[in-house]
Amino acid sequence: MEMVRLNGAEFVIEYFKRGGIKHVFGIPGHGNAAIVDVIYDMSKDIEFVPVKHEQYGGHMADGYFRVTRKTPAIVTTSVGPGATNLATALATAYVDSSTFIAITGDIQTYLLGKGIFQEVERQFQSDYVNAMRHFTKRSYFVSTVSQLHNVLPNAFKEAVVGRPGPVLISMPMDVQTAPLDVEFREVPMVTDVGRICPDQTKVLEASKILVRAERPLILVGGGVVMSGASEEVVKLAELLGAPVASTFRGDAKGGFPEDHELYVFSVGNIGNPVANKLAAEADVILAVGVTFSDETTSSYKKGITFNIPPTKLIQIDIDPHEIGKNYPVEVGIWGDAKVTLQQIINYMMELGKKGNYRETEYFKRISQMKKEWLEEMERLREAAPMGIPSVAKTLRETLPQESVITLSAGLPQEIFSQLWISYKPRTFISSGGFSTMGFALPAAIGAKLALKDTPVIAVEGDGSFLMNNVELLTASQLELPVIAVILNNYGWISIRDLQIRNFQGRIIGTEFKDRKNELKAPDFEKVAKAYGANYLRAESVEQIRSSVRQALTSSDTPTVVEIPVETKFPYSGTKAYGFWDIPRRS
Repeated sequence: MEMVRLNGAEFVIEYFKRGGIKHVFGIPGHGNAAIVDVIYDMSKDIEFVPVKHEQYGGHMADGYFRVTRKTPAIVTTSVGPGATNLATALATAYVDSSTFIAITGDIQTYLLGKGIFQEVERQFQSDYVNAMRHFTKRSYFVSTVSQLHNVLPNAFKEAVVGRPGPVLISMPMDVQTAPLDVEFREVPMVTDVGRICPDQTKVLEASKILVRAERPLILVGGGVVMSGASEEVVKLAELLGAPVASTFRGDAKGGFPEDHELYVFSVGNIGNPVANKLAAEADVILAVGVTFSDETTSSYKKGITFNIPPTKLIQIDIDPHEIGKNYPVEVGIWGDAKVTLQQIINYMMELGKKGNYRETEYFKRISQMKKEWLEEMERLREAAPMGIPSVAKTLRETLPQESVITLSAGLPQEIFSQLWISYKPRTFISSGGFSTMGFALPAAIGAKLALKDTPVIAVEGDGSFLMNNVELLTASQLELPVIAVILNNYGWISIRDLQIRNFQGRIIGTEFKDRKNELKAPDFEKVAKAYGANYLRAESVEQIRSSVRQALTSSDTPTVVEIPVETKFPYSGTKAYGFWDIPRRS
């Protein structure tokens, strides 16, 4: 038994160190100076990562967790605007069921309500936690140092157990320095509580429906990856002879190996005609860890992507909030995806189901539909050799299969979600749920810290990179050889294309031009080198290959690969096969 005298900040960092946390992302300020100071004495065990903007520190911690789905990281900020800068990062992680632990400074408890420096108090004293609680799984305001005995284990548990989500601990400055006696035995992290086993009646009911299905389809969401259920999805798909589609959001891609003959890519607006048609015609859909957002469902317009009902929906989720939320279910199963799928497979085999799908007419039709769509995409690439669909294929052919790519909102996220091949789980990290600009580069930095021997590539549009390029300096300081691929189309071209389609070509504010209507874009070579990064430019498919191969040889320096891509509509984007309910000019 170990009894020590610590202050609040020392207790927090020591506790999380014993829990296996290795990285703290943040910016020191007067509001969290005591917290950062503790890390000075623990540098052998915990690395402090000095980010340049708090939002991007949150994205780094988010990316760090997504590629392992094990131990989270910490983000620390000062009080006031440093803390509010975390809002977008918290929301991004929350919507995509990722996590980090935010430890933010707050004003002294004995000055609450006085409206001191950086306090928001006109509705309620130091109202930061109340503002942020909408973007967190759980928020804590620590008003006395003794509360930490209860707050810390519960914060760690909330962050990772069940459906993960970011957790906020707001610590006033006097609580950080207040003393307390701490008894360290075994740190009670309470993070391994086992898996939620489903109701066996529901599992058997679902299994009987699946055995009778003539046109089944499996829809995988991020829950498959979070549960580690990829092997089970493959077994079940082969047993059923069912095509497997992925959703648009977050971590779904890679939950099923996308070079498998039963994979039909993604459904929804930026999906493809194969997955949409098979989903619309399916007699049974098994949805695993799916939120059924508008991009996945073609904004719920019946017949384009889904026909539920009459299609029977079996929905499995770790969060009962999602079951039946957007579509009525034939069978709703609350449980862990891996355990539930294992049990369904066992029941189906007991019911006499045998996997001989290659001889079925259903599989032959799936294969022909895939062949025709892939040929259509090749024609699109031929029409625009430097269009983003062509770049996606070239990068996939050049990068090792285990490479991790991260993506921000915009055309890179849309087109790579549609066309990228993910061979393994946790290799496609997208801000798809909240669709956050500026996500990819910091998320890649976090991912690279977690997977030091794996190539990590941030795929950014030029507009997104303009938001976050300051974090190249962080990567340079850390000597991290992340690769930032900048798809430069000189503007917010995903929205420009939307203006062309939906607003009669009335383009405003989406092309980077000056008052003379001439392009006004930054010199990305100077930007990269100013932050200590390597710079390469690729203006052809072969130059893309050679530049990426060269970037992969760097051992301690980030590299920017700028690729000027097609800007002419419609070859600036890809083909949408679904529907998205957004404003249009009448």
